[in-house]
Amino acid sequence: MTGPVDEPVHVTDNGVRSFIPPTFCFELRDSSGALVRTVSRLRWDTASLSDFDAMEELARRGVAAVGAVTEYDAGPMARMPGMEFAVSDTVPASPPP
Repeated sequence: MTGPVDEPVHVTDNGVRSFIPPTFCFELRDSSGALVRTVSRLRWDTASLSDFDAMEELARRGVAAVGAVTEYDAGPMARMPGMEFAVSDTVPASPPP
């Protein structure tokens, strides 16, 4: 599902790994801990970070993120399109549940 993520989310690693892209390993969770979406790529352009570096920096800063989820071409080996969460802004947040 693509579209805006207007409510702040915490980005977590669900531990899923795969040799065939895309790997849906980033979970977007709301302030109650409920799963909002699972994506295969994370991009935070204003911080010049992506994927695990972006996830770790969001956690280090203690912020939640808003942005948008879009499809992308995950390459010739992919069995389905990838889904990317692009962070457009951050807000102070309490630690995830």
